[in-house]
Amino acid sequence: MNFSEKMAELDKILRKLEGDALPLEDALSEFEKGIGLVRDCRAYLEEAKQKVALLADDGEVPFEPQKKEDA
Repeated sequence: MNFSEKMAELDKILRKLEGDALPLEDALSEFEKGIGLVRDCRAYLEEAKQKVALLADDGEVPFEPQKKEDA
């Protein structure tokens, strides 16, 4: 999933949690999915921020985002 798709999925999860009377188990499952998506989006935004900062400094610095290792 790309960043936009993850944000759209987060929006769906939020609407589901706010609107539906979900059983606790389902609500917790959706919450966990949402937290994972938030972490992924934050990591992507941090990488983008670093890239912009590097490019703004001298315009020629190559950038390779760090790969997040799964635990």
